[in-house]
Amino acid sequence: MSLGRPFSHFRRNICSSSILKARRSMKPTPLPFPHNTFRGEDTDLEAGTLHFDVERSSFADNDLPRRLRLASDVNVKSLILSSKLFNFVAADWDELPTELQNALQHVIRHPTLEKLAISNFKNLPVSLLSAASFSTLSIHHAKFRRSKFRERKNTPSDIVTCIKSFDFRLTPLSSIRALVRDRISTDSLAIDFSSLHSLTGMKLHLADEIAAFKEVVKVSPNLKILHCEVKGEVPSSLAACRSLKTLVLLFHIEDELQDPLLSLPDVLSEMSGDNVLVEELLMNVHVLDHRSCRTDAMWWRLDDILSQSAFHSLRRVSLKIIVWVDDDLGFSAEELEEKRQREALKEELEKIGPSQFTWLSSNVKFEFSVSAVTYLQSETDPEIRRYLQSDIL
Repeated sequence: MSLGRPFSHFRRNICSSSILKARRSMKPTPLPFPHNTFRGEDTDLEAGTLHFDVERSSFADNDLPRRLRLASDVNVKSLILSSKLFNFVAADWDELPTELQNALQHVIRHPTLEKLAISNFKNLPVSLLSAASFSTLSIHHAKFRRSKFRERKNTPSDIVTCIKSFDFRLTPLSSIRALVRDRISTDSLAIDFSSLHSLTGMKLHLADEIAAFKEVVKVSPNLKILHCEVKGEVPSSLAACRSLKTLVLLFHIEDELQDPLLSLPDVLSEMSGDNVLVEELLMNVHVLDHRSCRTDAMWWRLDDILSQSAFHSLRRVSLKIIVWVDDDLGFSAEELEEKRQREALKEELEKIGPSQFTWLSSNVKFEFSVSAVTYLQSETDPEIRRYLQSDIL
């Protein structure tokens, strides 16, 4: 018998084994839970992001709670909870099956969770967010309520949810009050905001929105970054933010007689009585289409107040003025005149940089720009989009 035959047979076995292993390695890694559990569009296992949508089928799927609990086997960094019910109806927490509530609570208290985002929910108990490890909270169009006795009783008191970054929009004042005031016991708040570092995404337009802002500021003595959108006037309550280091403001100018700084110098004047820690002041001023804007000495007040010794920590000031132009302007005499007026306004605003901000130009890093932008450009031009968002945190 030839000695070559068994050797070649052995070699073929090795090759076959190697090919088989290679084919096996090319198979996708099996999920720890079925693919139809976290079906939200933002689910990304590699990034550790899970997105769960409450759907009509969620109420009748008896196996869903078990599958949700399998998330314990994943290194979850971010969790998104939202509603995908018909006609964009908000999901009512109190109407969810008890087992589904408990399973979602289990995922929220995942030990590796860092970020939680909730949108389009109502009747959420504050205790749902208690005893968790995440420190970044984002809520949008969500309504919270005080926790019931049974919910408080079932909440561990030895772990405290400490929020360091908070973003809320379209959230009622009653919900914010519940979040900052609700307690698990007489000695323990449901959520601790005392270490809050960053507060972003707010609109300070209506009285309730300003009142909600006050509620959060009262319990956040260590706030360092504030980013908000203002119409009307900057609320005087902003002067209470003594620990701020970075202030980002988005202004909307709707009236040509309106103070273009929306009373910001007056609020800064209130702050100047103390040692102000602000290092960065970043402002985007939006002059809406078919509106004008003052170009007189009203702007100089910002230069004047920031030159005071109380603002000794100030290092950088950015002022971007965006003159919005209607996309639909054509070539009629009236429309051409509107275009000419927008360009003239832009040129007049460009002159205030060197004339009204002399102290800022010489003593800090001062960035000043004026741009005329159409709405179509803001949606389709990558460079314009980067420009508009460059100071947005």
